[in-house]
Amino acid sequence: MKQLSKKSAKPAASGGAAKGSFKEKLSRFWSKTYNLLFHEDIYYRIGGYLIFGLLLFLVVWALFAFLIKKPGLLMDSFLVQKFGKNEVIRTIGPWGAKTFGETWNMFGKTYKVSEIFAVWGNVLVFTFKFFLNHLVFVLIFIFGLNLFKIGRWNMGAIYFVFYTILWGVVVGTNSQTYPVGNNLIIGPLILFARFGLWNWFSYLLLVISTAHFSWWAAPKWTEWAWEKKREFWPIAFTPDQKELFIYGLLFLLASSFAEARVFVHYNPPF
Repeated sequence: MKQLSKKSAKPAASGGAAKGSFKEKLSRFWSKTYNLLFHEDIYYRIGGYLIFGLLLFLVVWALFAFLIKKPGLLMDSFLVQKFGKNEVIRTIGPWGAKTFGETWNMFGKTYKVSEIFAVWGNVLVFTFKFFLNHLVFVLIFIFGLNLFKIGRWNMGAIYFVFYTILWGVVVGTNSQTYPVGNNLIIGPLILFARFGLWNWFSYLLLVISTAHFSWWAAPKWTEWAWEKKREFWPIAFTPDQKELFIYGLLFLLASSFAEARVFVHYNPPF
């Protein structure tokens, strides 16, 4: 009987082949993620925008926090400052005490009416004020710019990229107007998570839900042969687009409420 010869074991894959395999996997991952930005299902698009947006934010934040190091660089930017002066209203507390009494007894505790009205009255006022402030930028730079499209990109999405970069710079340079504690690296990130992250996410939802606003479109960035895609009005929404649009506005309102609480906390009205 002829003895069977054992097959020699295959040599282990070289380091270069392993590296090439990793690069191929990474390339496929980025390709799939990039395609999510233009997926027909808007909920898949949310995933693509979240991945790219958060990675872009973290890269810019790390660049300015550890390398460039320019404290307060964007302190006077539109992202940090608001329209008009932000001053607490000190007459709300006395009005509440005069109208509803000096104290309230609830659940076995006594509460000062003037303090309750002073705090929460100002929170509501600044929630409305901050919401209107954001709404101006949303109307111009998201709804307005989404009327124009170049290639696969709505101009509102380009603004969102710019907006994400600005947030990375603001947090990386500690340009926010509220205290961040002793840790100048983690502190600004925690403050951003308290309201800025939700504000950023609301912009993301509004960009995606209004991508179909395209009124005029050009085929390429190098070929601006603009073509009218639809009538300016009316603008129709699918059920998914309408749902996402409403969620975007609600997140914008919630982020305004969160920032108003932070503002009143650091600017007590009594």
